[in-house]
Amino acid sequence: MRGVVAFAGLASLFAIPSSLAQDIDFDGIDAAPDPVVVTPAVAVASQTVSVAPVAQQASAAAASVTIALDNGASSLESTPAPVEKRSVPYKRDGTCAAQPSGSGYVPIPDTPQNFLADSGVWGDSLTAPLPDGYSLIFSNLTGSLSASNYMGLYTLRSYDTNACAGYCKKASGCVSFNVYVERDPTLDPNTNNCPTPPSTSNFRCTLWGTPVTAKQATNKGQWRAKFQVLIAGSNAYSKVAAPAPVAPTDPLTQFTASDPLKGAMNAPLDSNGHNTYMGYTYYPFSQSQGYTPSTCAAACLAQTAYDKAHPAADGSFMACLFFNAYVLNINGVPQGLYCSNYNTTWSSAYA
Repeated sequence: MRGVVAFAGLASLFAIPSSLAQDIDFDGIDAAPDPVVVTPAVAVASQTVSVAPVAQQASAAAASVTIALDNGASSLESTPAPVEKRSVPYKRDGTCAAQPSGSGYVPIPDTPQNFLADSGVWGDSLTAPLPDGYSLIFSNLTGSLSASNYMGLYTLRSYDTNACAGYCKKASGCVSFNVYVERDPTLDPNTNNCPTPPSTSNFRCTLWGTPVTAKQATNKGQWRAKFQVLIAGSNAYSKVAAPAPVAPTDPLTQFTASDPLKGAMNAPLDSNGHNTYMGYTYYPFSQSQGYTPSTCAAACLAQTAYDKAHPAADGSFMACLFFNAYVLNINGVPQGLYCSNYNTTWSSAYA
């Protein structure tokens, strides 16, 4: 039997009335680990980062459901183990070695102030083409993303949003990307010997496995000796469609996707007056968890398998036939993947 999956967008924690039957569990979310936030490195032309494959995320979700139910949970309220926050700082003193030359515009005079003020640096961000299948999240900011489920960095030859989208499309689980101009030194700055070398401008492309917002564009640069690294022309894009199954074995293949919803589900009682809500699972974003509805699919199937193996006295059990997958936000910052399970399918009218 195929189930149904309903996708909702970025739901704000503070926009869901507390009287709903399927209330978001504020206490449970507050007790869950914070999302793991990563700031991409500077002084690198590219960076490959290890993230958990979609299949591994789904497998971990199924295991967490079984463990929660084995431990006597009356409903699903599972979260993964805490993971420490991570960033990639740059603190060592340099050697004055030559650094790779960027292909971007360098203002004259070559000062940090002119880098931010001169439209020759960031003007392309205002006219950059919108790649097919993506929506523009923010444009021309002076900060790049510090977000969750970081998937790597590339240096581009120009302000090429389509090239960055191409990298995202090739990366399994990539949902969003960020293109920006970075002010970098031409020499590895040393406090005593070359503290403020001339600058070069690099076009950067970073990939992310979660939806993103402007509130996450917090990386404004940093100091290397007395040289100021800065960010300009920062644009971010997220995929319009929800992630599709990545393999024939993906648990999401056992469900039929609905059209995207405008909010979280608030299903009524069924025709017999029964509550069809079966509980939820919540997965904070990290390097091990991105926006992968396959995670919710695996949790739904695991709940069905567990209930089937532990039926009522009359042999009956409830099957999870429908789940609602969405991202929880706190004050505009994505926190994690929330999965609500039901034993009956419902239309988008209840979202």
